[in-house]
Amino acid sequence: MAAAPPSPVSARRQARHVTVFLDVDGVLNSYPVPKLRIMTEGRKRLRAWNYELHYRPAVIAFFDRIVETHEVDVVWLSTWSQRCKSELEPKFGLRNSFDVIEMPDQSHNRYAADPQLWWKAQAMEEWLTSHEHGRAIWIDDDLAWPATHEYFTHRYSPNRLKLIAPEFSRGLTKAHLREIREFAYPKAGAAKPGASRAGAAKPVHSKEDS
Repeated sequence: MAAAPPSPVSARRQARHVTVFLDVDGVLNSYPVPKLRIMTEGRKRLRAWNYELHYRPAVIAFFDRIVETHEVDVVWLSTWSQRCKSELEPKFGLRNSFDVIEMPDQSHNRYAADPQLWWKAQAMEEWLTSHEHGRAIWIDDDLAWPATHEYFTHRYSPNRLKLIAPEFSRGLTKAHLREIREFAYPKAGAAKPGASRAGAAKPVHSKEDS
């Protein structure tokens, strides 16, 4: 017997779903951060993989919440590879665990300026090709390289792929978190009553997200 076609609800959820590809250094971790900024931004420090990381717990909490309240999943796309799961997730205190795309060699981010050679760019191309209707947010400070940024912005619609390139010294800001939240759709029951966006429920804004 042939399988039944997907229900309208399932198709709608698929169209609304967003995968966030998340880097670590220059995104969650900004190092070194002056002592004054550590205090004013409520940053904390941790040691992992023999490095010291400076991060904002509010940003970590944002990703925990958004996968629970919005049609979002997160994938680690970082040179930290499996250390994201084995070291960073428990040390950050994440209550959710995310999938990982492994760095295939030791090139790290040496070719970030070349979208044809950079392993992260290749991984994104493969995902976008294999997920024909998939929507994604790619967050990486190295997306500031003009050739790589232009390659992806010219090749993919901004409604399908959002690129976020934080400054390495600052990492993700409140404005970036708003961009992420506004690109995503809340799960059923998570929207504010009466709010709408292009026929869909408008994402909920939380004071904790800022």
